Amino acid sequence: MKLLKDKKNELDEVNKEFLAETLNGSALLHEALSSFINDKLKKDSLEGVIKVERKCDILKEKYTQVLFKDKRALPFLVEDRYNILMMIDSVNDKMEFFARFLDVYPFKLYKDIKEEFGALCSACGQSIEQLIDCAILIETDFDGAYKKTFEIEERKREARTAKFNLLGKLYKMKDDPTKVYLTSKLVTYIYDIVSWVEETSDYLRGLIIRYPSR
Repeated sequence: MKLLKDKKNELDEVNKEFLAETLNGSALLHEALSSFINDKLKKDSLEGVIKVERKCDILKEKYTQVLFKDKRALPFLVEDRYNILMMIDSVNDKMEFFARFLDVYPFKLYKDIKEEFGALCSACGQSIEQLIDCAILIETDFDGAYKKTFEIEERKREARTAKFNLLGKLYKMKDDPTKVYLTSKLVTYIYDIVSWVEETSDYLRGLIIRYPSR
C-alpha cells in the first residue's frame, strides 16, 4: 500500500510540473501571437515556447520511468495515464512547431484579418488552459473534469468559425500568392492545436465515462 502511495505522490509531482510547463508554453505563445498581431513580434517569447517543449520532453521521460517502474502499483490506470501524458505532450509539440514556423514567417499580418486572427488565437489559448484544468480535475473531480470537456468543445467551435472566416478572406485576396499561402498555413497550424486539444479532452471524457465516479 505504501508503494502505491509513494508512487502516486511522485507521479503527481512530476505531472503537476509537466502541466504547469505546458501552461507556461501556452502563455508564451499567446504573448508572441499578441505581439505579432500588433506588428511587433517578440521572438524571445517564441524561443520560450521551444524551451518549454524541451523541458516537457525531460519531464515526460521522468514521468514514464516512474509510471512503468512497477505496473502493479497502479492497476488498470498505467496505459491510460501514459496516453494522457503523450496526448498533452503532443500539444507541446504542436506549439513548438508553430513557434518555429512563426519565427521564420517573413510578413506582417494583413490588417483586415487581425480581429478574426485574434479570435482564433484566443480560442487556442483558452482551450489549452481548459485542457490543463481538466487534466488536474480528473484526478479528484470527475464531474468538474467532465464539464471542462464541453467548454473545450465550444472553444473548438469558435476556432473553426474563425478559421473558415479567415480562409474565406485569404483565398479571395489578389496579393502575393506566397504571402497568402503562408498566412493560410499560420491559420491552419493554430487551428490544428485547438483540434488536438479537443481530441485529447474527448479521450479524457471517455475515461470519465469508463471508470466509476470519484
